[in-house]
Amino acid sequence: MPYNGLPRSLSRAYAVEAPPSRSEQADRQIKERIIILKLPPASIINEVALMAELGLGRTPIREAFQRLSWKDLVVILPRRGIYVAEINLNDLRHIFEIRHQLKGSAARFAAERATPEDCTALHKLLADSHELLESGENIALIHLDREFHHRLVQTSHNPFLGDILGRLYSLSLRLWYASLGTVEHLREAVAEHRRVVEAIEVDNGETGEAVMAGHVLGFQRPLEQIINPTILRI
Repeated sequence: MPYNGLPRSLSRAYAVEAPPSRSEQADRQIKERIIILKLPPASIINEVALMAELGLGRTPIREAFQRLSWKDLVVILPRRGIYVAEINLNDLRHIFEIRHQLKGSAARFAAERATPEDCTALHKLLADSHELLESGENIALIHLDREFHHRLVQTSHNPFLGDILGRLYSLSLRLWYASLGTVEHLREAVAEHRRVVEAIEVDNGETGEAVMAGHVLGFQRPLEQIINPTILRI
């Protein structure tokens, strides 16, 4: 029987996902614009223009701003406006400091709890990643990296771990887009993903944890070296 780590009645609750509310839709769409730098760090957000662009009213947009403020992606200044949060190098270091440990734990749990469907999904993402490597589509590859990490956390079958890592990943992911084209070891990253999946398939949690922790730390160093203070305002 697939692992879910929850009583049957609760696991059903996690399995059925209600359609997103309008404020949740606004949250997701604004967050995506912040992550891909369509809304750059430290820029002021034009609420009226955003309402028109998303086709949503003032209430869901403002509820989304509150959510994004709690996630440290926007800053709400009364009577001054709403700004995209800056990217702060010290904050990123603190994020990496804990993220590599949590991601390692996710890989270890995944090795212990993965279902055949989980492994099939991870292999599909690996195959798609290799195709993008050959075509040189870095933006699409970063999108796929996000999907891989999301799927890996799902495979850990721990929803609380997923909530924490999702927030941390959103905060650090903007730096990926700011540095696009200068991070040179994407091929190595895909190879590390494959090693993690192989460890999961043979229930080797120790190896999966070590490879994933090293994978996260491996991206921290080059990203710190290429930060442009003019762009990121740190």
